[in-house]
Amino acid sequence: MAIECDVLVVGGGPAGLSAARAAAKNGLKTIVIEEDKEIGVPVQCAEAVGEYLFPYLPFEIPKEQLIWKIRGMYFWANDIAVKREGGIWSGYAINREKWDKWLANLAIGEGAEILTETALVSLEFDDDFYVDRAIAVRNDKKLEFKAKYIVGADGVNSKVIDCLGVRKRDEGLVGHVKSYEIRGIKLKYPEFEQLFLGEFAPRAYAYIFPLSQNSANIGVGTVHDKDRLDKYLEEFLEIPLVKNQLRKGRITSEKSGDAPVRDLTDRIVYGNVFLVGDAANQNIKPFIEGIIPGMVCGDILGNFLCCLMYKKQNRPEEYIDILEEKFSLIKDSQIYTDIIYGENKLPNDIYYIFVLGMMSGIFDPRRIKIDRFLERGYSSLKQFLLQEGGFIEKEI
Repeated sequence: MAIECDVLVVGGGPAGLSAARAAAKNGLKTIVIEEDKEIGVPVQCAEAVGEYLFPYLPFEIPKEQLIWKIRGMYFWANDIAVKREGGIWSGYAINREKWDKWLANLAIGEGAEILTETALVSLEFDDDFYVDRAIAVRNDKKLEFKAKYIVGADGVNSKVIDCLGVRKRDEGLVGHVKSYEIRGIKLKYPEFEQLFLGEFAPRAYAYIFPLSQNSANIGVGTVHDKDRLDKYLEEFLEIPLVKNQLRKGRITSEKSGDAPVRDLTDRIVYGNVFLVGDAANQNIKPFIEGIIPGMVCGDILGNFLCCLMYKKQNRPEEYIDILEEKFSLIKDSQIYTDIIYGENKLPNDIYYIFVLGMMSGIFDPRRIKIDRFLERGYSSLKQFLLQEGGFIEKEI
């Protein structure tokens, strides 16, 4: 016999749990299925949250969840550096496992049910993508769910998307990150996230994200060269500025993962199926910040489903309009996508300082013309960055 519910959420991450919390709070019978054994495990991100996004949340974050203050960001590209503090560059480090468990408890507290070790297998739907049944497996036992609404919150490798058969096959949709937590280090800027660009990883980037005075998540990310991530990481660790900070460190865990940089599907609403979080490319560029944006979008979706079910005045597609009205930061940030993560004709040396200038706010992406950068040349752009607050940082 099928398990009936109003909302079936597939995926127990921040977006899915926030959607479940909001839906359950509004009286909808809500079930979350999560394929992993434990909520919050494994960790597959840098564990960063931007403080400027906190006002968008419908609830306060407990102080104990914010484990390390990040005052700003430090950008480096082939010995040219820029530091930014406050605003969109400040935030906190979190413990992602504890964070997700906190969100799970919030959802449970509002009446949602969470089933771990439960993997979606298939969806039965009509030509208009209205799902009649969802089939899952838990402990080798088949489970059938009959839900009025399906929420696909199962990340960049979404099984919901694959079951619907709507995944785009284009290149360059997903960013791949090789990441580790490392302890026992001596950070030069322990209250600043460090982001690196350069020849060590062509058209890629690397980071050092502090978790404490002497620990950090480090990683290298790329859109185009997934198979070279290990090599890029090796080259990154040989940069003197990096090597001097990490030389005595020890790796304690791996946190590698993927994140969307472009839309994985043509739409985020299909029939009675709604995509949210990474499955819906709901992160803020250029830093691919997805934890709080996913929570905000999940909360908006959970409340929208209540309106859809009880008030009968909304069409499913209106979810998109409400998202853009209440949280336009995601759409507004897409301007960075093609410039930073797409193919362009900038030579590598110009590309690195060009991206550095954009990420640090020196160059406005809305006014950028690639041809003008080509005309100015490397030396002219370097001088401009130095005049606008950049400095030379080179260690031997």
